[in-house]
Amino acid sequence: MPAGALRYACRMTADRPSLLDLPLEQALRRLVRRHVAAAARGLERAQEPDDHKGLHAFRVAIRRLRSLLRDYRPWLGRAAGRKLRRRLRNLTRATNDARDAHVQLTWLAAQAASLDAEDRPGLAWMRRKLRGRRRGASRSAVKQLARDFTRATGRLERRLRKLDDSGGTPFRAAFAEVFEPSASRFRVHLAAITGPGDDRNIHRTRIQAKRLRTLVEPLRRLSDEARAVDKRLKKLQILLGELHDIQVIEAELAAAIEEAAGEKARRLHELAVHGEARRLTQARRRDEGLGLLVLAGRARAERDALFGKFDQAWLADRADALDRELRALGESLRRRGIF
Repeated sequence: MPAGALRYACRMTADRPSLLDLPLEQALRRLVRRHVAAAARGLERAQEPDDHKGLHAFRVAIRRLRSLLRDYRPWLGRAAGRKLRRRLRNLTRATNDARDAHVQLTWLAAQAASLDAEDRPGLAWMRRKLRGRRRGASRSAVKQLARDFTRATGRLERRLRKLDDSGGTPFRAAFAEVFEPSASRFRVHLAAITGPGDDRNIHRTRIQAKRLRTLVEPLRRLSDEARAVDKRLKKLQILLGELHDIQVIEAELAAAIEEAAGEKARRLHELAVHGEARRLTQARRRDEGLGLLVLAGRARAERDALFGKFDQAWLADRADALDRELRALGESLRRRGIF
């Protein structure tokens, strides 16, 4: 774990005053350092090749850190500058291939037992491809992360120390200024979704749900209403995450069907021109494409089932329950003089 990031965790103590009662700069430093420490712990775990949960923890912490910097950049100034936020975004992007390959291999493993014998060559072909991608992506990602994470967070810490503490703005005032617009953006994106193929608006809703949850999460210990919002947003985030993952798997399988067909055509051509009649006959019988087509059909069925669940739970009533909870949170904060 980078030494600088370890220091952040040591600064966190349980007997500090309520976050909302802190001066803005102190509260933001606390939150930034909390996310950096969580990312450092995840990165340390990710050094082990098979610890995929460590990489996931790193990604979550970096995403929350980026969201925090984005929401509070008017007060953070250069500490939340575009270049620094772009560096943090690149840290997440460096892990995308390894993360997606792991999710897809997990999904394929769940399909294996129910596939017919003639469909298994396609499963084996897809597994080989994804395992190779995961190994390569994991090795390169961890090397890059260990270097770039230390640089980015070191620069962030130096800028945090330079924040002007003399403004006197309370954290509650800044939170009040960003909460309502964030909730409104979430409602707009959710209402815009038209169907299971509306990847754009589903993606926007998923991202905004994450951002809104990151915004509310620090208040969980201070407010029953915040806990209710956080709990409901977590359920939505999980469901939309599963829907996104199956959409990615669908796209991967579509590309794989074309790739496998091309490989088979080249293999058959090579055997034919070299007069390998017996091997040519055997190769013609082995068709990876059949299994890939079956898997593609299953992915589409799962996508539609997940969207049906999402539609019933969230779109049919336009998430009235969450909307009421968001408004209740706003009202409770107003009663406490936060808004």
